[in-house]
Amino acid sequence: VFMMCFALCACKNSAPQDQGRASQEATPILYQVTDEDGHILWLFGSIHVGREDYYPLPDYVMNAFNSADSLAVELDIIAFEEDVNLQMEALMPLIYMDGSSIKDHISPELYDQAVEAFKGFDTYMSALDMYCPALWYSMLDSLLMEQLGADINLGIDRHLLEKAKENQKPILEIESAASQYQLLAGFSDELQAWLLESSVEMCQSPDLARIDMNLMMDLWASGNEQAFSAYLAGSDETMTDEEQALYEEFNQAMLTNRNLQMAEFARDALLSGEEIFICVGAAHVIGEGSITQLLAQQGYTVEQVAS
Repeated sequence: VFMMCFALCACKNSAPQDQGRASQEATPILYQVTDEDGHILWLFGSIHVGREDYYPLPDYVMNAFNSADSLAVELDIIAFEEDVNLQMEALMPLIYMDGSSIKDHISPELYDQAVEAFKGFDTYMSALDMYCPALWYSMLDSLLMEQLGADINLGIDRHLLEKAKENQKPILEIESAASQYQLLAGFSDELQAWLLESSVEMCQSPDLARIDMNLMMDLWASGNEQAFSAYLAGSDETMTDEEQALYEEFNQAMLTNRNLQMAEFARDALLSGEEIFICVGAAHVIGEGSITQLLAQQGYTVEQVAS
């Protein structure tokens, strides 16, 4: 669901530069967090798509994962995909229940452009009109990334979930599908329209989107904390004041507020004395306001694990 954190970066960063594809094996960033009693947990930033050359994950990652008592993720996406009732329940907040449709909440021009984008993927159906622009935005981003070669079946969190299920390692959910979809539904009409417009622009410029997607995937694999953090924090300096305000609304909801909740989960995990491997989106783990920064500010020892 929340692959869109990166999609927004893709369309609002300055024009990406094609730096080529990484050829070395993946060395992603992993943190060890320790409290004053010596309890530890692991913080691993994932991306929700992947490629074959990410695997197998390096020993320092898998050794930490194997030693952990349990795996904690934002959402058990495998269980979610297998539960139709849960999917329908989660989608309910994104359906207009007041008799209106998406046409009443965005401009006619944006509606027509978005419909054309869906038709480009051969996926438009009139039933979509009852859903909020936030769902359209999320769907278009996922369809585009799949078309560009990003494989959700090779996503990092999915890979670790499969490993945990194979090894009967307990799986903890930090959030829920319902809360994630409710978050999307809570975006203002203005933000939802802006996000959908951004997705349409990406669909109209697939070559630029491909360059940025490859850059994001290469930076994750490189383990270059500074470069990846700069990428995640990037925004287009040409944004208007109104767009900047919408960007800040998005970040507040998608990152700032959720980081606080995830940091609380991490503190409770340390207090439990269990060794937990936490795997959440990399934007929550790296950079300003991240879980790692919040925990370090609260006195926990946060160390990047060397490859």
